[in-house]
Amino acid sequence: MSTVPLFGIVFGAVFTGIGIRVLTVGQRLRRHGTRVPGIVAGLRWSGGDDGVYYPTLRFQTVQGSMVETESDLGSNPSPVRPGQQVTVVYDPERPQRARLDGANGGGVLHGVLFLIFGAVVLVVSLIFAVGSWL
Repeated sequence: MSTVPLFGIVFGAVFTGIGIRVLTVGQRLRRHGTRVPGIVAGLRWSGGDDGVYYPTLRFQTVQGSMVETESDLGSNPSPVRPGQQVTVVYDPERPQRARLDGANGGGVLHGVLFLIFGAVVLVVSLIFAVGSWL
């Protein structure tokens, strides 16, 4: 078997897994997360020329603790800017797990794109792998 289908299978499986994780975390935050006002403390650029901005979020939990954490979702262009007031949704059990609330930060689009891309690469690679075995 050629290494190309094997690479595609691994690559597709990883991207599919990332998509599932992004969607799962987003769904948990939507259902069980706590929404509080917050502020964008900064943006971190990652990925070179084709990179994305990851917002650093600062907010106070309902218990009164101050939290500053980076969202696990990045985008380019950034939907927010430093100093902007936003609504943050965080996991009450793990306040460091937080995202922007709403369509820009929920992760549905990110998760679906990763899932579809990964699934397509995975299926095409599996077809090529099976074809090479026959």
